[in-house]
Amino acid sequence: MVATPLIAEDEPRGPLFDRVRDGLWGLRSQLLWAAIALVAWVVLDHVLPKGLPLGIVLLGVIYGSIYALLAIGIVLVYRGNRIINFAQPAIGVIAAILAIELNVTYGVNFVLSCLTGIVAALIIGAILSLLPRHFRNSSRLILTVATIGLAQGLGGISALIPILFCNPATNQSCTTAAAHQSFNTPLHWQFTINPVVFSGNDIVAFIGTVVIVAALALFMRRSRYGLAIRAASENGVRATLLGVSVPRLDTIIWVVAALLSTVAILLQTPVLGFGGFQTVTTGSSDTLIRILAAAVIGRMESMPRTAVAAIAIGIFDAGATWTYSNVTFVDATLVLVIIAALLLQRKSYSRVAETDQSTWRAVAAVRPIPRALMALPEVRWTMRGLKLALVAVAVLLPVILSDSQTYLAGYILIYAIIGLSLLVLTGWTGQISLGQAGFAGLAGAVSSDLYARHGWDFFAALAVAVVVGAGVALLMGLPALRIQGPYLAVTTLAFGYCAYVYLLSPSYLTWLVTPSANRPSLFGSSSLLSSNTDIYYFCLIGFFVALMAVRSLRRSHVGRSLIATRDNEAAARASALNTTRQKLTAFVISGAIAGFGGALFVVQQQGVNNGSFTTDVDIALFTMVVIGGLGSLPGVVVGAFAVWAATYFLPSGWAQLINGGAILLLLVVLPEGLSGIMYRVRDVLIALVARRRHMSPGGLLLAREPAGQVGEGMLIASATEAAEHLESAVAAGDGTVLAVSPGTQADGAPGEAEDHRRA
Repeated sequence: MVATPLIAEDEPRGPLFDRVRDGLWGLRSQLLWAAIALVAWVVLDHVLPKGLPLGIVLLGVIYGSIYALLAIGIVLVYRGNRIINFAQPAIGVIAAILAIELNVTYGVNFVLSCLTGIVAALIIGAILSLLPRHFRNSSRLILTVATIGLAQGLGGISALIPILFCNPATNQSCTTAAAHQSFNTPLHWQFTINPVVFSGNDIVAFIGTVVIVAALALFMRRSRYGLAIRAASENGVRATLLGVSVPRLDTIIWVVAALLSTVAILLQTPVLGFGGFQTVTTGSSDTLIRILAAAVIGRMESMPRTAVAAIAIGIFDAGATWTYSNVTFVDATLVLVIIAALLLQRKSYSRVAETDQSTWRAVAAVRPIPRALMALPEVRWTMRGLKLALVAVAVLLPVILSDSQTYLAGYILIYAIIGLSLLVLTGWTGQISLGQAGFAGLAGAVSSDLYARHGWDFFAALAVAVVVGAGVALLMGLPALRIQGPYLAVTTLAFGYCAYVYLLSPSYLTWLVTPSANRPSLFGSSSLLSSNTDIYYFCLIGFFVALMAVRSLRRSHVGRSLIATRDNEAAARASALNTTRQKLTAFVISGAIAGFGGALFVVQQQGVNNGSFTTDVDIALFTMVVIGGLGSLPGVVVGAFAVWAATYFLPSGWAQLINGGAILLLLVVLPEGLSGIMYRVRDVLIALVARRRHMSPGGLLLAREPAGQVGEGMLIASATEAAEHLESAVAAGDGTVLAVSPGTQADGAPGEAEDHRRA
């Protein structure tokens, strides 16, 4: 007798069956992963020197649950706006400070003060949602840069707010004074799970996280707005055509992100104390790196996977602290975790980003002076005079400045050299790098080791430093380049943090890092670099060498190919241009320039100090290029002086606020940066000269004469304008004749159009 199957093969299986099957399959997967985690815990408990007690695991779960709130906020913003929100840990700081000050300083009830902070977070999130609305039609690169500026600005505000709660007699902020008090939850339970003593703060942190995550999951799966957010994240254009209000969704997304950030800080502060609170408010990168790693493991789209990854990182954090008494091991390995996640999930990332590949373009570039106008004597000699004046000012600067100011000027010149490397990579190729200080630091450490310990000639050590910088940049660029989207920023930021805490620390790689080294001999003389003035001129020569090299690169076929890849990668690829090779070339050149600057830096600093290569320096380097102008060579110098002058002459909070606010203001008003002001003045003067010569600033000659005659023509701005004039002439039938001035190109440098056609 043959048993009859419960469901016949030809019987239709309805939606209920599919849901049950999917649920059972999901439960099976979850049980499998839980079993793997249990086996891993047992193995580690027997392998590690101190074991891995249950109390340490639970403590890691609490840490990870707080990371999960922040990481989910990053995933939510990425799904809605296709950007990595580097300001996620900071957007809740202001509301959290308000709640903490109300409780600690004014004695307001804990629950009431937290509710006040949450209301403030909702308002702040609604205000910040204006940012993606303003940049909706801009490139995703611009909006990502705006989040970096937002993070700095909010960090500055959070540093200044406690001043409002200070005691004028002692000039001490109440937040600092409250370090002797506490910000605790009303739950006063206490119990021990070897070897950790847990309190009510830990219980509230864990339960609060679970409740928030469950509520968010319910909102995303069951509510109308949650479903709309999920639909818009798949295809925003299609969602708009179906009547979904995408700007309203942006408001909801940023409100939820601000709420998650605020709650995370409010739950973290009772657990870690005000030390953890200060870590977040000062914009420390250790938290940012951990939540970015969790978001990358979650493929920037899966919130449950992101939460599990964050908890795993928290357990990793607690276990490393228990075993090694510090978290440096975790900090040094997170970059490997991020790279592995990118490579192992390559197809998933490519699928997520395939709809927005063309949105990663650089900010507005500055048009060069057309060759026809540049040939005019008044324009040519004015430009030469300005260049000679700038060179004279640079040479005579030590005569005007004091010795300490001369030292600072040399310092700024070195950062300007590293800024040129960012100009090539970000300004010309559209790839965000937040690890240039790490590239420069490693190259400088190698050169210092060679000439200080092994007696190499400095110029030979300098050449090796350039090669090391290029090689390290290439290694960091390779994994992220295989994935479409902004993941290079995450990879390079993690590498920069790893270089700061581990690779450049004298406590670990003692064979590489030389904390103190005498300045090298040049041409057999040890007295050429004996004073700050000598160092300034040495840095000035190095800067001019790097500037001329980058200027020549921009005018070459390689430079124009990089610009073409940035502007329209799909079109460049269709024109048989190997865009991957162009990006790798940009990495190599950028790393080489950063290595050159790093070698000069260790000469000026007389050794390697890892405190000079922190992630704050990485952010400041990127900030100065954006403020100066991502597409401008002079803008790098202007941005370097603006950012580092603010950093050295203003208090920390004000410097962050001004730099972050300047980024946002310039991206809104002047995308070309501060150099755009100079170029606009230049264009006004060029227009005056062109008007006097009966010309207009552009690249094509347009003559309106009877047929068969071409008289004195005038220049128009672009080929588009020429087409419009031609269209009008054909419609009018008046015999207008178009003539092109020999050797003049429209909208670009001379010969650029031919070069793009050949590419």
